[in-house]
Amino acid sequence: MTEKPPSKSAPSKPGPWWTRRPGWWTRRPDWWTRRPDQLPRGRVRWLVFILVLVVAFLGYDWFRLSSLSSYRYAGQGWKFPTQVYADWRDYRVGDHVDATSLVRALDRARYRRIWKSPTDPGQYRVRGTTFEIFLRPFTYPDHVERGSEVVVDIQDGQVASLGEGFAEPGPRGLLRVDPEILGEFSDQERERRSYIPLGSMPRHLILAVVASEDRRFFRHWGLDLLGMGRATVRNVRAGAVVEGGSTISQQLVKNLFLSRERNVWRKFHEALLAVMVELRYSKEQILEFYLNQIYLGQRGSWSVCGVEEGSLYYFNKHVQEITPAEAALLVGVIPAPNKLSPYRDPEAALARRDQVLVDMVECGFISKQDAARYRQTSLRFAANPPPTTRAPYFVDYVRELLAKDISESDLSARGFSIFTTVDGRMQEEAERIVRAGAREADWRSPIGGAERSPAQASLVAIEPSTGYIRAMVGGRNYAESPYNRAVDSKRQPGSAFKPFVYAAALDSYYSGRRPPLTAATLLRDEPDTFQTSLGPWAPKNFENSYAGQVTAARAIARSLNIATVRLSQMVGLPKVIEMARNLGIESRLRQVASLALGTSELSVLELTTAYATLANGGVRVPPIAVKAVLDRGGNVRWSTRREGRRVIRPETAYLTTILLEGPVIYGTASAVRSAYGFVRPAAGKTGTTDDENDAWFIGYTPDLAAGVWVGCDRNRRIGLTGTQAAVPIWARFMQTALQDRPFRDFEAPQDVVDVWIDGDTGYRAGPECLHVMRAAFVRKTEPRQMCPVMHLPFWSDSLPPDSSMYEEPPTPQETPGQEEQQDKEPPAETPPEPKAPPSGDAAGAGGAGVEPGN
Repeated sequence: MTEKPPSKSAPSKPGPWWTRRPGWWTRRPDWWTRRPDQLPRGRVRWLVFILVLVVAFLGYDWFRLSSLSSYRYAGQGWKFPTQVYADWRDYRVGDHVDATSLVRALDRARYRRIWKSPTDPGQYRVRGTTFEIFLRPFTYPDHVERGSEVVVDIQDGQVASLGEGFAEPGPRGLLRVDPEILGEFSDQERERRSYIPLGSMPRHLILAVVASEDRRFFRHWGLDLLGMGRATVRNVRAGAVVEGGSTISQQLVKNLFLSRERNVWRKFHEALLAVMVELRYSKEQILEFYLNQIYLGQRGSWSVCGVEEGSLYYFNKHVQEITPAEAALLVGVIPAPNKLSPYRDPEAALARRDQVLVDMVECGFISKQDAARYRQTSLRFAANPPPTTRAPYFVDYVRELLAKDISESDLSARGFSIFTTVDGRMQEEAERIVRAGAREADWRSPIGGAERSPAQASLVAIEPSTGYIRAMVGGRNYAESPYNRAVDSKRQPGSAFKPFVYAAALDSYYSGRRPPLTAATLLRDEPDTFQTSLGPWAPKNFENSYAGQVTAARAIARSLNIATVRLSQMVGLPKVIEMARNLGIESRLRQVASLALGTSELSVLELTTAYATLANGGVRVPPIAVKAVLDRGGNVRWSTRREGRRVIRPETAYLTTILLEGPVIYGTASAVRSAYGFVRPAAGKTGTTDDENDAWFIGYTPDLAAGVWVGCDRNRRIGLTGTQAAVPIWARFMQTALQDRPFRDFEAPQDVVDVWIDGDTGYRAGPECLHVMRAAFVRKTEPRQMCPVMHLPFWSDSLPPDSSMYEEPPTPQETPGQEEQQDKEPPAETPPEPKAPPSGDAAGAGGAGVEPGN
């Protein structure tokens, strides 16, 4: 039987994959090679294909050119650094300010003093007691300054009058000088650029650019064939490239969109883009883009871009303020900014300036006489070291704070304006004083070791009523160590924690304790052992010196440890911790007996915030570093909300403040007055750890609270107390910071009375008492019984009853080894004649009162 061959139509069953012919997976399906019927045949198909490519290419370029409109706001093109400003100051009629301070503020804002009437923004003149100031345009979070002529008259340290206009001054509410720049945030490209509208640029600068870079700019469509031919002829004759043929439009698109390589394709693409730019944008817009984009030099690691930054770099002037001669030089460096820089080759720079003036004459923009006069003008170039950041620790703190709400990319490249709360003058003085104080601590330290681990110091100053951080210094040298010890470092505060114990005690009247604890309460101060959960604990006073029995007022003034621990047990540690939390302490507080002596680690910022709450009458305002953040359009991108909250009674805050005046007047911080001459009403407390590793002083006036820490990073023993290391820094800073402020005393609440008490017994000071202290009491809790006995020996830390509380007691200026936890008794001195207590006390006030010692 003959076997039939298989049918061709029958599908063959594929064998296993390993038997298949190699390359089967590379075969193209039929649809791949099949030509669509709707596609034209022959050459037409290729013409259509090329046309589609050209349209796509031109469409892509047209789309790219649309980004020019977003460059002004740094949306997708140029990256603008974010500028961080110090706080501004408002001057109103009646404000305290002297002429020197106003001159200093204008100089810090880069205003130029001239001897004739100001004609341009950024200038001012002083005639006797009158200032004539031409303000610059500036956008604030709450106000837009258009640029005004302001007349200020200062009489006897006060603003006597404010007027607007030099000729016939009209009424004006306030003067606000634009703030100084503290620093900038940028990305890795580090370009300094400030966008300036064309209408704000001087006309002579625009004419100089057109005459030098593109004479036929207003007559061509992106390509200047005549100019290209002229440049070619000049280059051939010179045998080198002496003139470029590119138009301003070509330079703009080359710098923005194309690479630096030189070839025919790039030149063709450049010409095409230039024509498209001309079709899409007006001549004025193209000039504005160009003048804000052009590279004009290198300032350290920063690229100087745009005429505004170029003007600041070369002349320390805003572009609106430069003269025609300065504008000609600025335009002259455009072809080769680094080669023609006046800092590198002054002769070449001046030669280029003269050539630009010749070009302007040839174009008919200026006369030959004007050009000759401008050539004779001597130019003063700004001393321009690489830009540095002022208040670097504070600027880092601001960046870290804002990074929680604003992305890092936006913060570095969107050109925001960050308005902070720091006072530029206070900050500068704080940095100088902290550096000097740290060096002095190294010199005074009896331990040595400064070569291996030098002393460090930090300072924070806060305005109590607003919470504004007016100064912040995180160390003696940011370049050597950017670690911010004012915020990030937590150390034991020692006796600087004691005010929270006394504040909790003084608040006992409102918690129902009867009798309440007051400044006249007697405390035992003698060696003792306290039982704790960790076993017996026996704290000591400094040099094992004990007073036996003292009032609470004297215990805090002399920083007696045993008396303070006893008081904390009378109040209860939970109440002490609650008081510290209410005032602003956020760090972990261990509920142990040694808490009263400051064994829990705290930062300078939070401790200063807590003291500022006392200065503010018990209203806690969180520390504020930034007022607002504006984008390039002047819109508020981020703002802070000042939320004041009452956390303790005003009576308790005032009682504690008067108690804390004791250390400053006749206690461990008396050197504030005797050695450094700070005589304003002030309260504060020193602090030193047992191992003498950390030295503190936190103090405040009604207007400013400041905290100072001195120590070493490696926990090296410095061997100095808060009196010796921290008090000098605080006193020098506060003396400078408040020099323009009027004297103000702490305001007593209505239900509080001030009473002079005997420091030995706590009774009211009688006519024969010599050992008196000023204390404050809630009405009806003050002692009523007069002290009937004489007390010897005489205290040197007391005042006669009729002495002002701000006079310096007869104590030594500063005794070496004096410890704020309990200083040694000063040498006895001859007591003054007994005097009667001051009249006007609430003697015989209604109520039974409280006997001393309760």
